Amino acid sequence: MKTMATEAELLAQVQDALTLSSDPEGAVSTIELSEALGIPPNAVRERLRKLIANGTVEVVRVPRTNIVGVVQHQYCYRLSRKEETPGKNS
Repeated sequence: MKTMATEAELLAQVQDALTLSSDPEGAVSTIELSEALGIPPNAVRERLRKLIANGTVEVVRVPRTNIVGVVQHQYCYRLSRKEETPGKNS
């Protein structure tokens, strides 16, 4: 039987999955995160809400080709780029 991870461990797993994304922008969908973490999509969404609220993760629209070959923009998530803004010194 699988043991329940703590909230901090789960948030760390989400951050790790985002870091390992194959997308050039580092963005992944909820379903991709769900598969990478082995937890249901709704559980991923709960964790993403917390990461978005604290500024760790940001929502982006990524062009993806659907099953019939049409490119559509899909909501995806990536680590926030706020810390990477050049010229900002605290």
